Parts: sequence; structure tokens; C-alpha cells
Amino acid sequence: MDVAAELARCETTADRYRVQIEAENELSPAEIAALHAAASELPEPSRAWVDKLAAMCRRIRDPIQPFRRRALGPGVSFLEGSAAPGAPRALVVAFTGVAQRMMLPLAPFLQGLPADRCDVVVLRDPNRLAFLAGLPGYAPDLPALAARLAADLPMDRYAGRYCIGASSGGAAALAFGPLVGARIALSLGGLHPRCMALRGAPAEIDRYVFERLREAGPRAATRLVCAHGADFLRDCVRSRLLAMTVPGSEVLVVRSVALHGVVAGLFLRDALARFLEQVLLDGALPADGAWQP
Repeated sequence: MDVAAELARCETTADRYRVQIEAENELSPAEIAALHAAASELPEPSRAWVDKLAAMCRRIRDPIQPFRRRALGPGVSFLEGSAAPGAPRALVVAFTGVAQRMMLPLAPFLQGLPADRCDVVVLRDPNRLAFLAGLPGYAPDLPALAARLAADLPMDRYAGRYCIGASSGGAAALAFGPLVGARIALSLGGLHPRCMALRGAPAEIDRYVFERLREAGPRAATRLVCAHGADFLRDCVRSRLLAMTVPGSEVLVVRSVALHGVVAGLFLRDALARFLEQVLLDGALPADGAWQP
């Protein structure tokens, strides 16, 4: 998207906020850095916005991670990292929450992942049905999503696959991980779809579809983890209830975090990059089940 051009066409504050939110959900760290370098060309009210986004990225990691973004389909973004041809790399599949993001704008979240180690697929469910009905226009359910990604990406180049989901995307990540042979599937402040409001959902939607997938498929070696901030009571309860419904899953408490979905709390503790590398990519979970930022 040409953010500068779209902002220039905005006639109201609401229009400007809409464009900025869309940009936050789509632009990579490199795209934010380029937009910031040309901030003088933006309408004055948007300059502070892009300053803040660029500062968030720099706070997480330096230098800017050179992910290259392209759309695979509606609601599906592929962020290709910088690993050399033939070098081992991982594939991270991220399921966003109701706000269509991983609890942070996309660029800061991606800054937490090393581009020389991984490529990232970011999934957004525009109907906000927690991926129970797949991704409209791309895949009607999670098995079809696994098949579609295998067709769209050179899966044989990935030495490992990893799934992560935030909030209403957490349960989908746990269900999807075993379908693609992920080493770990990580839910951040996730909850069971039965507990979600899912406003506008059709009456016939199956809120137990993920259980049926697990029952129908073979037992996989994927490590299933339900993480929550230690000081956010609602996530404590919901994450533990979710873990109780997913056979073989474990609970990970993230100490000193008091925000929903863990990610923003880790950002404020300057610990997001370390968490994503240690817990998600390296699978280095503490033996006592509590991770310290």
C-alpha cells in the first residue's frame, strides 16, 4: 500500500486512523523504516505516528530486520527473511487475534524475530471467527490451509516449522501445529473458541472443530504450550482452561507481565526478541514452567 498517498487523500481524522491501522497491520519493519525516512512528506498529523512505530522497532532490535513482504492471498502475508540460499531456515506461522495483529503492529512484532533465521506467514481472519472457518478466499479450514501453504511455499527448504497465535488466534495455532509437523505451537493468552463472543458468527459454526481435527489426525510430536502473563488474571484462567482441553499441552507463565496476550507486556519489558528466540524458535522452556523477562 502507498501509505503516503492514502494519507494525503484523507479528509477526516477517522480516515487517517483507518489508513494508519491498516498500515500497522501490513507493513514490514523495512517498510516502516522507509516510511519514517520520508516522514517529511507525510501529512503533519501522521509524522508523530510513524516516529512512534519506528522507535518501537528500534527498541526491540537493531538493525531493522529485512523481511520482504508479499501477499499469498486474502489475509495471508508472507514475510521472507534474509537467510542465504541453501542456509537452514525456519517457518513461523502466526495466527492474529481479533484486531488482526499479534497484539502489536506487525513491524515491531517481526523485529522480535531474526530475519536470518526464519520466514514468517501472518494470517488474519477478517470475519473474526478465530479461524474456525479457515481463511475466506484462501482456505476453508485448517487442513486446507496446511495444503495451500504447502502449495504456495517451498516447504522442503525449512528445517523446522513453528506456530504462534495471540488471543483468539491461540487455539488455532495449537490445532494447526500438528497438521504441519511444527516443533512447537504456542498460544499467547489464548482461549477456547467456546468462550469467545464471535460477534456475527453463524449459529451453525462448530466451536469444537479443533477438537475434531485432533481426534481425527495422528498424534504428532508438536510441543503444545499455553502461555499467559503471570499478572493478568483473565489470561491465567483462560490459558489454563485451554490447556485442559488440549491433550498433551503445558502451561507457561510469563512473569512480570500484566497485559493480555503476553506480546505487548514483553515489549514493555524489553524482552520480546529474547522470548521469541528462546521459547518459540529454540524451544528452551524453563523446567519450572515460568519464564522470566
